[in-house]
Order: sequence, then C-alpha cells, then structure tokens
Amino acid sequence: MASKKIISIITLALFSMNVTAQNETELNRKFGFKDFCFDKNIRTVMAYKTGNEMSEPYVELNSNETITFMFDDLSENTRSFYYVIKHCSADWEEDNLFVGDYMTGFEENNIFGFNSSINTTVYYKNYILTIPNSDVRIVTSGNYLLKVYDRYDNSQVFQKGFRIYEDKVALSLKYRHIVNYGTDGKQQLEFSVNRGSLPLQNPYNELKLRVEQNSQRMPAQALPEISFQSNSVIDYSNATKNIFKGENEYRMFDTRSLAYNAEGVNRIISQNMEYHVLLNIDRQTDKERYQYKRDINGKYYIEADRMVKKSTDKNLEADYVNVYFTIEDPNPRANITIYVYGALSDWGLKPECRMEYSESRQSYEVALLLKQGYYNYKYVAVDSKMNFLSDFFDESFAQTENEYTVNVYYRGIHDRWDRLVAIESINTAK
Repeated sequence: MASKKIISIITLALFSMNVTAQNETELNRKFGFKDFCFDKNIRTVMAYKTGNEMSEPYVELNSNETITFMFDDLSENTRSFYYVIKHCSADWEEDNLFVGDYMTGFEENNIFGFNSSINTTVYYKNYILTIPNSDVRIVTSGNYLLKVYDRYDNSQVFQKGFRIYEDKVALSLKYRHIVNYGTDGKQQLEFSVNRGSLPLQNPYNELKLRVEQNSQRMPAQALPEISFQSNSVIDYSNATKNIFKGENEYRMFDTRSLAYNAEGVNRIISQNMEYHVLLNIDRQTDKERYQYKRDINGKYYIEADRMVKKSTDKNLEADYVNVYFTIEDPNPRANITIYVYGALSDWGLKPECRMEYSESRQSYEVALLLKQGYYNYKYVAVDSKMNFLSDFFDESFAQTENEYTVNVYYRGIHDRWDRLVAIESINTAK
C-alpha cells in the first residue's frame, strides 16, 4: 500500500511541475516574493549572517560581518557557476544602477570550489560563497539580489535576497496585544523613527517602512503610514493601523535520523537505494483553541544524526530524501490551489510545492526531495481571484509567537536609490 501511495504522489507532483511553472512565476512576482530557484538540480539554497545559520541575511555596511550563501547541485556533471549582484528598491525591484554606484570589483565573479557529498544515496556538490569577499565590496546600503548563473549557457539558476543596512536612525518598536479584536487573531505593532542625522525634508515621501513576519513578506498588507511627527520623532503608531494576522505556529517534522520515526514522521521506507519519508497526515487546526508549539518560525536547519551517521560535516553527510506531505480536506473548494510553504519553499510558491487533490483519499498531496534536517512548514492557498491565503488550513490567533522585522528605507529628494537606514526586530513572546 505504501509503495502505491509513493508512486501516486510522485506522478501527481511531476504533473504539477509540468503545467504550472509559468503560473507560479507570475504569482510570485505579483505577491512580491524575491527568492527564486530556476534549476531543478539546485537545492537547499540558504543565506544567513556568517556564523549563525538561523539568522537573517543582513549585515551592517562597512562592518566586518559577512553573509554566507550555500547551495547544493545535484547534477552528475561538474558545472561552472558565476554570480552578479543587483541593487534593489525598497520593494525588491531592480533599480538598474551602475555597478560602481553600489559595489567595487568586477560585475561578474566566479564561484570557485565545491565539496562533494560523503556516503549519501543522492550525490551532490555543496557550494559556499561569502559576501563581501576579496572580489566584491558593497559600498551602498539597501536591498540586494545575488543572482547565480551557469557559465556554460548563461542560464540563471537561482536568486537570493540579502540586505546591507546603515545605522542612521533610531527605530523604536513595540508589540501590543489587541484586546478589542477578541478571537479575530490579530497582532499590532507600534513604531516610531528618530530622525537622527538624516536630512529629512519631507518624511512622507522620503521614508518607506516595510514590515516582515517571520522572514516573509505579507502580500496583502497595507504599508505603514505616518500618524504624526515632531521635530525629532516620526510616529507610525495608530489604533487602527499596523495590524497583522497572528497566523498559527508552524507544523514541523524531523528527518535528521533515518533509523527511526522522529517528530512528524509516520514511516520511513528504503526502496531502490532511495529513502521515502511519509509524514503524519495533517488536518485543519482547531478554530477555537490555540495550542502553543515551539517552532522555528517557518525555517529549517540541515543536520544528520551524529549518533547514527557519525557525521563530521552535516552539509556534506546529510542525505536527500523524498518527503511526502498530506493534508486531509473532505470538502475541497473549487478553484483553490494549495502549496507547501516556508523557508523550504524559499518563502514563495514553488511549482514543486504545489499540491494535487486525491479524490480517493480526500486529501491534498505532494512529494518533495529535501535534505535531512529539522523543518517547519505550513499550507497556504491561492484562490481564483489571486488572493494569497496564508491561514487557509490554520486558524489565526493573537497568541501566536511571531518575529516581526521593520525595515526603514530613505531616499532623499536628489537620490537615485533607496538606502536601508535602520532595521529592527521584535518577538511577540518576549
């Protein structure tokens, strides 16, 4: 029975990838998602502040901090990759600046060297790049895209966003529980900006604030508006503004070991030199009762069980396994598309993460090839009107633990680009 289910889900997943890739690309651009992977052999693309794999990819301008980019190539042949860096607006649109405006060094640079996987059923090559480096130095703050290409045919294989900030203004950030919203599951932020040394003449036009929840942009969220300003402070607090869905804690599973069923895992099958991990069947969460779960806010980290594999380098010894997601829905709505979502989907709608409905099992299903580790995920939906439904299966609660990050961008009246002049985060549980 398990083998038949595996074959069925694989067939559905491949069909989905063939017919919807173009639609997903358009949706991602519509919703403002910035990270894309265009090559099926490129997997586990990560970006973080060097030394902390769970951190966000942003560092201070002219500091000693660097950002690490890591990815795996599952191609059998060795390939040659190069990268370019593009400066972007506050909304992650490329602003077509001259390279010399925002960085020193050559426009194109090679990614040298890789390490091969060790004792894995799926062979891969692991690449690591740090920015800035001896070839590239960033000289301007703002949003950036790292774009990686295949040297053989100049095809783009992926892009990944990162940020360089200046500490130019003081950002005061507070979280407030909304008592008037009852069970509507909302959370509210209050924040203000101290002008600092910025030569602000018209803050309404020169400042842009963008809010992220747990590493993700919120497609339907209205932009923060100034409530009032004084000689030194610009305040964005408002009784009816900056209100966000609390969402719910993420679902999770653990594939660090393939010797036993860990958290979220129902069964592990070794078949034809491949591992297949069947997760527990998911169901819609309780609409009436919030349940706290200690999650990692939609992220994942790579690791292979050291006691079982005696791993010395998790990035090389962690294997790739087929992971099967299933969520029951006996009464599916028409014209709804369901996706597995989180850092594992690059915080976007990936074609391979699109689920298909099984009438016989009354559930949505998909199989993903994922590197061993500990994962958070959720299910999101897109309806016929192209609305992004982040709480389709998971009720939203005001009590949910979330990490909010506020980015402050500045563009003076004579400037040609958005500078990132402050960035601050707050956790609703602290």
